Amino acid sequence: MRPATPQFNNVRTFYERPLLDRWTGRYTAEWENADGVHRKTVHNRLRDFEGNAPSLHSLLRLPRILRTYLASRRRPILAHPVPFLVLDAVLFLDEILEPGMRVLEVGGGNSTLWFLERGAQVTTIEHSPEWAREIERYATDKLGAEAAARLDLHVCEGVDAIERIERLGSGTRNLALIDCKNAHTWRRDCVAAARPKLRSRGWMVLDNSDHPNNWSSVELMSDLERVRFTGFAPMCPVVTQTSFWQVKGSSVGVLASPLAA
Repeated sequence: MRPATPQFNNVRTFYERPLLDRWTGRYTAEWENADGVHRKTVHNRLRDFEGNAPSLHSLLRLPRILRTYLASRRRPILAHPVPFLVLDAVLFLDEILEPGMRVLEVGGGNSTLWFLERGAQVTTIEHSPEWAREIERYATDKLGAEAAARLDLHVCEGVDAIERIERLGSGTRNLALIDCKNAHTWRRDCVAAARPKLRSRGWMVLDNSDHPNNWSSVELMSDLERVRFTGFAPMCPVVTQTSFWQVKGSSVGVLASPLAA
């Protein structure tokens, strides 16, 4: 039975027996609501937090997953950047993304560079100044001035990050990827702030949607059909989940162009 959804941004995740659990993938999330303490434990090398098994597509690519994991230990930005999402979700994202689309992402990294390579205009909110500098350096040095000019990167977190999202024009984004660290900015607040910024038929993307940290984010999107992928992700040899929702309408109507202001 699934425990109650966390009411606050107070989920603690840990290995109860660090040495053994790290290798076996026994991972615990614990939080406190008004009615007491709740917890959920999963063997996340086998299933996600909702009990779903990894896709065959991602399972067959475990050698690639392990290679990117080892490569990321040496340098966080991969030689060929790819979003840190379930592999099946990356394929789906590649299908729906078009050059010129306006993307909002909260939590930057390899995904930022992947979006830029595909011609998107990207607004990124990132909490780490060091990581932000690394992203900008790669964009300029590897992708070139034209790609770097399509990146609008802001270093902020918490209330400042939410206010930054809220200042964006309503109905102006084709896609929002929420993949920040909850310890810095709660994803639930990001989803709530970002949804009105999506244009008609725009996409909300939430990574780790199976994790208790993010159950309340999923509930905010429960009026829309959910496209869910479970499996392994680049740099991540554990089972996780990425979810998509397509907004059916916008309070400001359909924009004339993906590049509209």
